[in-house]
Formats: sequence, structure tokens, C-alpha cells
Amino acid sequence: MLRALAELPFLPSPESVVRAALDLAGLRPSELLVDLGCGDGRVLVIAARDYGAHAVGVELNPLLARLALREARLAGVYERVSVVHGDLFTFSVEPFDVVYCYPSPSVTRRLELKLRAECRRGCRVVVHDHPLPTAEPVETLTLPSGAIHVHTVYLYVAGVSWPVQGVGVSRAPPSRKVAGAAEPYWGASEGGATVRWPG
Repeated sequence: MLRALAELPFLPSPESVVRAALDLAGLRPSELLVDLGCGDGRVLVIAARDYGAHAVGVELNPLLARLALREARLAGVYERVSVVHGDLFTFSVEPFDVVYCYPSPSVTRRLELKLRAECRRGCRVVVHDHPLPTAEPVETLTLPSGAIHVHTVYLYVAGVSWPVQGVGVSRAPPSRKVAGAAEPYWGASEGGATVRWPG
């Protein structure tokens, strides 16, 4: 667990970068977005509140996963946001329309293999700063920050940036309803991770 957390550190994207990335992806109301490594949930909140999307976050650190749910509740988008406490590499991205990720450079190759295997045709993938090693972005956006660092957002489209073969077209994750559950639900199992689906 400690080794995995070291390999997948919390790298928060500034709000301006998140908005630019979601604009670049063309995120639309009612689409499904997943943030692989959602940290404090800022991408989920912006996607749900400002774009009308259904947002799912995957987070390995249990404290950050709980914080993401808390932020969604405070922002009034709790019913449009779900959080998975688990390893992003065990969670299928196949149902999603948009994938957001700010990966550590040490995992970009493995992440690319996962995305190539699971993304259905037309899925848009936005990656902050650390590009996928062999995939061809369809668009790249640079955003100067107040510091020396210049943020770069890469947009990939499955079926354009890499070939897609035999990936299903399922659109929605399963509904998980828990009678009388007023607090975040951490009980359902999905791909080896613990899921809280609102409902």
C-alpha cells in the first residue's frame, strides 16, 4: 500500500487547468467522467457543478477519498458524484465518456496500456502535464501559471489516438442503492475497489 501511494502521489490540478481540460474534452451535461486519482475531488466538483456531468473519482488514499466526498457534499453535487476507494489500475474505465488524469511520470506507460485496452471508441482522455508515451494527442494546450511552470493538457480520443478493437459500448456504471444511507456508502465491491454510488 505504501509503495502504491508513493507511486501515485496526490498531484492537484489548479482550477484553471481543470476547466481548460474539461473544455478541451468538450464535456457535456449528463456525460460520465472519471478522474483517475481524484485527490480532494476538485475535478469531480467542477465537472458535476459547472458542466452537469456525472463524475466518478478513483482514489487510493482513503483520507483523500473521504475528503472528495465531503467536498462534493459541501458543493451541493453529492448526488452527481461517486468516489471509489481503490487502485485506478483495477477500475474499468470502459463505461466513461471522458477520462481525466494527472499521472505521475512513473505510471504513464502502464496507464496508456490500460486506456488502450478499456476505452471505447470516441472516449476523450485528458492528461495533465505527463503525456502518454506512444499515443498521439489530437490536441495540446499550454497554460502558463504564475510560477515558472507551464501546464500542458493533452487530449486523446480512443479510435483516433490509438486503434479500438472489441471494446463494449456500455454507457452507465451500475446503480448502487442503499436503503436509508445518509452517510457516504463504502460497501459495494467493483473491480477489487470499494465504491460509493449515490442514490
